[in-house]
Amino acid sequence: MSESTSSPPQERHDEPALQGSPVSFGDNGRTPAQRRSRLVAGVVTVTVHVTIIAALFWPRTVPPHRLVRPPPPPIQVSLADLPKTKPPGLPNMTMLEPASPATRPPRVSTLPSDEIATPDNSDLLSESQLAGAAVAGEGGGGTCNMARAVQQALRRDPMVRTAVEDAHRAGQAIMLWDGDWVRSGEQDGKGMSAVREAIMWEVAFAPESCRNIQMHGLVLLSLTDGSTRFALGAGDWRWSDLLGLRGNPP
Repeated sequence: MSESTSSPPQERHDEPALQGSPVSFGDNGRTPAQRRSRLVAGVVTVTVHVTIIAALFWPRTVPPHRLVRPPPPPIQVSLADLPKTKPPGLPNMTMLEPASPATRPPRVSTLPSDEIATPDNSDLLSESQLAGAAVAGEGGGGTCNMARAVQQALRRDPMVRTAVEDAHRAGQAIMLWDGDWVRSGEQDGKGMSAVREAIMWEVAFAPESCRNIQMHGLVLLSLTDGSTRFALGAGDWRWSDLLGLRGNPP
């Protein structure tokens, strides 16, 4: 047969032959494997984002050296109206309370200088007052020399010297007895107690006839220094008068 008489062969579209059983295409032509891969990728992406967000907002532990102490609790302060303080100045004399006797300040003497008490030296004698006075060893009659015996007793007694020094009468002429014992300065007892007792002791143990010898005027008895002297007597007197025994002798 010639080509002009024969009919043209039909055009065929060659399609690729798929092996296996036929598979239906859905979801825009994606296969189930592709859909699973995309789902896994989406899950991974979401997980990564969630992890990043959680890491940003997750509470962090502050190291111990960076711990910040909490602020102290608030202090409640109340305001009060305080009295206004007065500026320093002179105290108000009307508001001062009288001081108690235990805390009262000592009083200061305001006496003029001419009214201040002066030491009592009335027992001291001047040389003019001693003029004509008998000294120990003179008079007394016979063997009864009472002035010398009393003078020796005073010189032997150390307490006599101590009493003189305590009375600040060393080197002075002291009126000791003028009918009564005389107080010397600030001494508690009359006649400077130690001196008076030494004289009375000696007179008391003297013979009675010697104690009753009549005397007249002053008699001076001296210590070993010669300048400290004691004056006894006034007018007519007897040695027994120093013992407080008065009256006519038997």
